Amino acid sequence: MTLIEKINLGIKEAIRSQDQIRLNTLRMLKSKILAVDARAALPDAEVIKLFKTYLGSLQEAREQSVSRPEIVKQLEKEIEIVQEFLPKALSVEETKKIVAQAIADSGAKTKKDLGLVMKTIMKLNNTVDGKLAKDLATQLLAD
Repeated sequence: MTLIEKINLGIKEAIRSQDQIRLNTLRMLKSKILAVDARAALPDAEVIKLFKTYLGSLQEAREQSVSRPEIVKQLEKEIEIVQEFLPKALSVEETKKIVAQAIADSGAKTKKDLGLVMKTIMKLNNTVDGKLAKDLATQLLAD
């Protein structure tokens, strides 16, 4: 079952259970897909990229809304729903191994080579948390 089919099924279930937050979030995810391809014929890898971008915007909105707990609570529910459709994030140790391998593969020596390392990391594994990978690469590379 593709991600788009899962979204459609989730929308039907949310309508039946009258879960308004879930319904609105799933509709937003579907609209993100349809904005790129009106036939919703995107491969799952492209859909995941769209969802990661949307997840990032939700997390940023949550950080900016700290003074309004009711909005933060709703955004956290939306974030949980979006994360259901994304692959599970790697642990810190797994990410560290990928970063070390990327540094070795790219031949990076200093922090100036960070861009090259990040590019190699994303080629190796696109489920890596970019921020965590950048922090780990910065620690492992010399000044």
